Amino acid sequence: MKGTFIDLTHTIDPSIPTWNGSCGFSSEIKMDYAKGCRVMKYSMHAGIGTHIDAPCHFFPNTLAAADLSLENLLVPACVLDISHKVHGDMLISLEDLQNFENEFGQIQKGSLFLAYTGWEKFWNDKDKYRNCDEFGKMHYPGFSKEAAFFLLERKVVGIGIDTLSPDGTNQGFPVHEVILGADKYILENLANLEKMPPIGAFAFIFPLKIAEGAEAPIRAVGFIPEK
Repeated sequence: MKGTFIDLTHTIDPSIPTWNGSCGFSSEIKMDYAKGCRVMKYSMHAGIGTHIDAPCHFFPNTLAAADLSLENLLVPACVLDISHKVHGDMLISLEDLQNFENEFGQIQKGSLFLAYTGWEKFWNDKDKYRNCDEFGKMHYPGFSKEAAFFLLERKVVGIGIDTLSPDGTNQGFPVHEVILGADKYILENLANLEKMPPIGAFAFIFPLKIAEGAEAPIRAVGFIPEK
C-alpha cells in the first residue's frame, strides 16, 4: 500500500481539554522496572481526547462502539475546510455543503465526512479550546441540524470534527440526535485534518472494542494513496 499516512489523533495526557474539569485522564505506575517491568493503571472517561460516539450514546438498544462494522470504519473520507470563516459560534450550513459539492462533486455514499475548522490550534490551551462565556456556555464551531440531515441524505457512515462536539453552540444536541439516531457515528477532537485533501483519501478508525461502549477513545488515521 503506497501513499501517505496521517495521524488524525491527539495524544492523551492529563493536560488535554475535556468536556468539563471532572472527566480528564490520569495514569498511575503500579509496578516499575525494579521489579521486572512497568505496569500502569489508566483512569479516564470514555469520551476523552480523539474519540467516537456510538449510536447508544444517545439511544438505548442501538449500536455500541464494539458493534460498528469494519466496513464503516475503513472508508473514503471527504474533508470540508471551513477554517477561513470560522468563529466560536459558527455552524456549518447547508450552503457550505452545497458549495463543497459544487467544487468537488457529490459527497460519496459510504464515506466519512470530516470538518476541518482549524479549532485544533487551541488544543494546547484548554480554556481557549472550550471557550466558555461568563455563563459557562462553551463556544466553538459545529454543524447545523440542516447540514446533518443533508449528510444523511448522502448516506455517509458518520461525521467528524476538530472540536469537542459537532453540535457547537446548538441548543441541546440536535446533530447528535440526527446522526446517532440514524445508526451513524460521530468523531470528536480530530487532529491534522488540514493535511487531508477534500476528496480521494481514506480514513481508518480504530475504537477500543469495549462491550456496550457508548463512547470510546480511537486511533484515527488518514491515508492518501500515491497517484
